[in-house]
Amino acid sequence: MFRFTLLLLFGILFASCGAKKNPAFATRNFETNTSTENIAPFFDVVDMAEDDTYGLTGENPIKVGENSASNQRRYIASLAGPNGEVLSFNRTGSCCAYESENAIFGSALVDVYEVTYEGLKEPILLYISFYDYETLLIPKGFTKRNP
Repeated sequence: MFRFTLLLLFGILFASCGAKKNPAFATRNFETNTSTENIAPFFDVVDMAEDDTYGLTGENPIKVGENSASNQRRYIASLAGPNGEVLSFNRTGSCCAYESENAIFGSALVDVYEVTYEGLKEPILLYISFYDYETLLIPKGFTKRNP
């Protein structure tokens, strides 16, 4: 029964990640916005992503590694708005299961962060996984934060 429930949950999560907006969340958070001003950024996030979907869909998440939510926050702190604006963010939940040998039962979830900055009309959702690591890039619509 437990396996059936787990498989059903992951099936729903896989199906939910095709949507561009309002993904189905496995978990939900209602944190307040956090500013990136006082978070130490990664200094090696310097290259722009060539793929327009990088970090902006559950199917192509940013992979910060080390099973560390701190790495997720530091990654977001490495970014700025298109004109250097300071970002604010909050984690809205998790979605979009994918296969990973680094996750429990071989299936990882992607955390979803709502990112805003002054002058932005509608928040941008960033999809970030801490289970796996790949070279960190700057998603479309963002720039590198100046230290």
